[in-house]
Amino acid sequence: MADIALIYLTGLGALLLVGLICSIISAKMKLSAVLFLILSGIGLRYIKIDGQQLIQIPQEVILALGILTLILVVFDASSQFKLRQIGFVFGGALKLTLIFIIFIMVLFTIATNLVTGANIFVSLIFAAFMAGTSPDIAIAILGGAKSKIVDFLAIESIINTPLIVLIPFIIIDLFRNMQEITASAIVPQLIPFLQQIVSGVGTGVIIGLLVFRVMSRLYEERLSPIATVAAALLTYVLAENIGGNGVLAVTTMAVIFGNLYIVHKQTLGNFIRIFSSFFQILVFILIGLIIEIPWTAIFFLKSFILFILYLAIRWLAIEASFWTKYNWKEKIFMTINAPKGIATAVVIFLLSTFEIPSLNRILNYGLIFIIYSIIASTIVAKFSEFFIQVEAKTTVEVAPKVPLSSPLTKSSANDKKNYKKKQRNSKVSKASRRDKRKKTSERNHKNRRISKR
Repeated sequence: MADIALIYLTGLGALLLVGLICSIISAKMKLSAVLFLILSGIGLRYIKIDGQQLIQIPQEVILALGILTLILVVFDASSQFKLRQIGFVFGGALKLTLIFIIFIMVLFTIATNLVTGANIFVSLIFAAFMAGTSPDIAIAILGGAKSKIVDFLAIESIINTPLIVLIPFIIIDLFRNMQEITASAIVPQLIPFLQQIVSGVGTGVIIGLLVFRVMSRLYEERLSPIATVAAALLTYVLAENIGGNGVLAVTTMAVIFGNLYIVHKQTLGNFIRIFSSFFQILVFILIGLIIEIPWTAIFFLKSFILFILYLAIRWLAIEASFWTKYNWKEKIFMTINAPKGIATAVVIFLLSTFEIPSLNRILNYGLIFIIYSIIASTIVAKFSEFFIQVEAKTTVEVAPKVPLSSPLTKSSANDKKNYKKKQRNSKVSKASRRDKRKKTSERNHKNRRISKR
């Protein structure tokens, strides 16, 4: 038993080392670290000893890693959703997200069914987790660029991340016991489905209010970050054990976390982000290691056609949402800059453990879509000056820092400069006011002395 555990730990350690090397190389080459991690996983798949893969991870470990990464990703994204800013900040992005999800769940499901031959149920799952963009990659590619489009894409990615994680598993819970998708088969499943939603939301609300009400008054530097992660994990486990939706429970709890006053909330958010980076590296490599891409011309032709159709549907959703607000260059930039990241990867990662007929075939398309979208986004970022008149960086981190205090991406260097400049101006103005008051006081004193004489 000890020898087997040591073999698995050695494999995980090797994957982390590969991930670190990939991150360093990608930074030097100014390319996507996520792309390098996935490609390294695909490469490791073909390294074999005595006919077996060099690195083998048991299904139980894969499932545990996937669930924990899912919890951390959902918590991080949902905690940035501010209820007070729904209309002012999130309104347009929320509108686009909902319209895009509706379009893709209808049009892209049909397209997937026709192109790949997968049944409607599997095509619907595929369309669901393709509806999102990654806040990690989108914000990192455009980080530091000051533009309304950049801010909008950052907000959109924050909103759609919890949704694309929730919807596929809701679809599976609703339809997996059906022999065929008909109205008579759906109606009996609605009551258990609604019970899952109510149980999930209720669990998230109860644990969120209990834990974060206490944390809003008490803060312990070493224990509070660990308590936050433990609370998220407990929420998921408890919701699943009582028959609720664990992902929905974590989403609800994270929204409460993001909207309550909590001491050192920024520090807690940074801890979760750094902690999740460890698991994200493993997930990106393992997804390339687990999912086998068919190296055939017909597969790449079908996947490329599907990707073009996906971009066309996204363009239609942007046109429907903002008919006159943005010019054609900005709309093209928003259409193509929709990379898939850790949320999509972890959904594919977890779906690979499900025993659903013909699901594996569609997961191959999911993996190649991640690669296509990252390449397309990186290329568009290089020409961002043409599309949105700003120059964006193209070095993509695995898990870039997104401030919890604001959903918008800001340049920390510029913020520091502006802050120091304000401080200097404040000091100068205070000194000038003191000198002015002193001179006025002296003049008044002199005038009083003259009047007495």
